[in-house]
Amino acid sequence: AQAGFGIGARVMQGIFLPAMAIAFAVAPVAGQNFGAHQPARVRETLRSALTMGTILMLLLTVLCQWRPEALIAFFSKEPEVVEVGALFLRLISWNFVATGIVFTCSGMFQALGNTMPSLLSSATRLITYAIPAIWLSAQPGLRIEHIWYLSVATMMLQTVVSLFLLRIQLRERLDGIAAPAQA
Repeated sequence: AQAGFGIGARVMQGIFLPAMAIAFAVAPVAGQNFGAHQPARVRETLRSALTMGTILMLLLTVLCQWRPEALIAFFSKEPEVVEVGALFLRLISWNFVATGIVFTCSGMFQALGNTMPSLLSSATRLITYAIPAIWLSAQPGLRIEHIWYLSVATMMLQTVVSLFLLRIQLRERLDGIAAPAQA
């Protein structure tokens, strides 16, 4: 089980790289437009990044739902390892779109000069994941999939919190900002 999970986790990390690249690009692009008092461009950067990230992560989710065995079998031919790794990817891939959204929100918080909402969002997930996971680990009949389902649920919660906090930040930081007059 551990080998399958390990391979699945590494495949997942590789899958996250394109979404992370999009999110990393958000901070400087939106930040420069924020500094230039161009709120429409900041919002357009957010829309573009969310659209690109969501489409990309949705396609990767479909791949992990359709053929996770192929992704795991590339690294191991042992049937038990492939089975566990494929199950991991099949379950955890329901996080992919949400994870891309959270990455993008974090980039926007950086662009707006306030990373506290990102910390609060991450803390929300950590607390809502760790405490139930500790409790679950003491329950008879625990299966590793229960932990993975918990991960999906807490990622969805973190996404809602991130979007809520980003909405507040956009309102506070962008409303009332006017573009500088052209000389």
